[in-house]
Amino acid sequence: MKKLFSLLTALSILSLGAVDVTDVKVDVRDKFGGDAGAVLSRCQTRPGVPYDPVMVSRDVTALNESGEFQEISADATRNAKGVTVTFSVYRKVRYQAPLEVTGNSFFSASKVTSEADLQDGGLYSEGDLADAAARVRAAYWKKNFPQAKVSIFPRMIPGGNNCTLRVVIDEGERQKVHDYVFEGAKHADADDLRATFDVFPWWNPKGWFSDSPVSDDQLAQAADKVRAYYNDLGYLDAQVAMPVRVPDGTGRVNILFKVTEGSLYKIGEQSITGVTRYSPDLVMAKSELPQTGSVAGAKTLADAAHRVMVTVGSGDSGLADTRVDVKRIPREDDPQVLDIVYVVTEGVPVVINDVVIEGNDYTKDKVIRREIALGPGDRMLEDRAERSQRRLENLDYFARVRYSLRQTNRGKDASGAEYRDLVYEVEEKNTGSFMIGLGASSIDSIYLSAELSQANFDLFAPGKWFRGAGQKGRIYAQVGPRIQTYEAAVTEPHLFDRLLELTVEAYRRQRWYDEYDLVRNGAAATLAYPVKFWPTWEPFGRFGVRLSAELISFEDVDDAQYYVNGSSDATRPLFKDEDSKYGDAAEAVLRLFWSHDTRDNFRIATRGGRTQVFGDLAGGDNSYWRLGVNHRQYFNVWRRYKHILMASVRAETIDSFSESDGVPIYNRMFLGGPRSIRGVEYRNVAPLREKAGGGDWSPWGGQTLFCMNFEYTVPIVQMLRLAAFTDLGSVGEEEFDLDFSDTFAWTVGIGIRLDIPMFPIRLDFATPLKKPDHAEEELFSFSVGYDF
Repeated sequence: MKKLFSLLTALSILSLGAVDVTDVKVDVRDKFGGDAGAVLSRCQTRPGVPYDPVMVSRDVTALNESGEFQEISADATRNAKGVTVTFSVYRKVRYQAPLEVTGNSFFSASKVTSEADLQDGGLYSEGDLADAAARVRAAYWKKNFPQAKVSIFPRMIPGGNNCTLRVVIDEGERQKVHDYVFEGAKHADADDLRATFDVFPWWNPKGWFSDSPVSDDQLAQAADKVRAYYNDLGYLDAQVAMPVRVPDGTGRVNILFKVTEGSLYKIGEQSITGVTRYSPDLVMAKSELPQTGSVAGAKTLADAAHRVMVTVGSGDSGLADTRVDVKRIPREDDPQVLDIVYVVTEGVPVVINDVVIEGNDYTKDKVIRREIALGPGDRMLEDRAERSQRRLENLDYFARVRYSLRQTNRGKDASGAEYRDLVYEVEEKNTGSFMIGLGASSIDSIYLSAELSQANFDLFAPGKWFRGAGQKGRIYAQVGPRIQTYEAAVTEPHLFDRLLELTVEAYRRQRWYDEYDLVRNGAAATLAYPVKFWPTWEPFGRFGVRLSAELISFEDVDDAQYYVNGSSDATRPLFKDEDSKYGDAAEAVLRLFWSHDTRDNFRIATRGGRTQVFGDLAGGDNSYWRLGVNHRQYFNVWRRYKHILMASVRAETIDSFSESDGVPIYNRMFLGGPRSIRGVEYRNVAPLREKAGGGDWSPWGGQTLFCMNFEYTVPIVQMLRLAAFTDLGSVGEEEFDLDFSDTFAWTVGIGIRLDIPMFPIRLDFATPLKKPDHAEEELFSFSVGYDF
């Protein structure tokens, strides 16, 4: 519930000549008493100074910003010697605890006090007290008291604006809801209708985060949503009566929606009228109108009208202020078929005088302007203006973005186009987050994680809490018995005001394996730039370069003897040898890469793909090269039911520059586990080494990797999907080693995807059709995160 801040309710100033202020008065309308001097001390308007309405306005603003008044106005009247200025104020009350609660039975007084959330000594207006009452009332609604009434009354303490507060509650009858029933709903599923107002079955995770409608106002809104749902299905005459509560005989009630569906309408012939600057046929073709015979849903027709408006508002003429109305004409021979006429009221050509940004309190203007594809002197084109709006919305910095045209006094250009300002109004929202949680996976066991991030970061603005420059900042920590990670990163997406993205990061990563612990301390800087290719010369992916430097060390290394190269005679403490040769290494890696991402959603994609091709050159204590490609593609194979097929391929190879140096185990390649080949233990799809004495085999890694994954997901309910998958791959011993016969694995399985916001869970059951001889099976695996 938003707090109602002090409002400037009236500022009535007469138009006066150059005269002096003769008197300044204070009209205290709250009748609390008190010193008028406290008001005058905040005002610059004083007797003897020239009367200035701007100064009076600033005085009203200063009084408002003090937070002590809920109503403020100023009035100026002429007298024989000059002007009398009167400030009228209505002060807030200052609450003194405790809160007096009467009429409560279900909730205790302490619970009511907690829900009211009023602070001892706080200043409150009548609106603030109404908000507190609403919070208590909402708490009752959640507990199925639909008729609960809550009022808060101040009791003034003589001698000032201090008061105690009395909460008067009429709880009404508790009516726990058993079900929401739809009488007359023949062509819509009841679960779909309930979902329109966020009521889901108990087993659907989305229902765990929403409140069911209980009060009369909430039920009226629910009825409107059900009616809108029917309208979008093509039942344009659908009616939904105000829901009523019907006892079910068990002490609970059913909420009954009486639905009159009406007829299902289809689209007949479509035409456009009112267009003079363009050919109507051309406008229809560019507007992508719905097909004849398709359902005449309200949203379908509204979207089509909007596309017509954008088409007319773009092109060569660019007619701003174009309006499109939809006229539905039933056919005489079949009234359920509607001939649709898009009635266009053409606007006027407009040239942009200036681009004005409003509402950005801390986001820098340039962060917004660089997303706007129009500038001063450009013809106003609706398609570009809308595309700019979507780009601003996609930044996720703003709760709302809208644009409009504002009249100017500049007139028209030589062609007759009007000069207007293009105004983008934004409403900023919280772009920072702090998350702490407990996670688990088959690989990492149980771990505690915490993340502090800011999506609209400004490294050089501590006065604005490091917000506003469009950078991204992140600090992350993950601590568990098998993993410890600490990371800090800053990304500047427009370095030097160009499409050059710079990311700087520092990290410490430690992981515990059965044979050794590995610690990586490092830092990296990445530069990436959009690349263009012939013949379109449109941006197609990003080319980048990444330079990293790491200190890599082993800890708690297994000193047991292992057979060398599978021999039953020669043994060595292989992991101790790795520590001796490659431990405490300083390694610098230069990576060149090209990446391309066309996914429609970065979390749960339904179409598009993601590709990265890279090459590494490493120097320092370890000198090697690495080549790799990773591609993942999503196909919406059954659009109506949102069946998604994911296919991915990954291939890498690595080798040292010197044959004698070799490749350290921490740079070699492994497969297996929940994020590569499910059904086989983590890192077990790779060359293995047998511990002397027999029985135990440990991952040793290889220098060439190939892996393919296919997964088909089917949504069951909101936030719950079933998956069927197959994974296959292998790791070769040497560089470009394509003989995978010894380490090849192929698995199949099924899984569950719980798409809980910010905490998606993947549960998989898999079995190998083929696996390396000594690799361990892993029937069940789970992880937290989106697609690997």
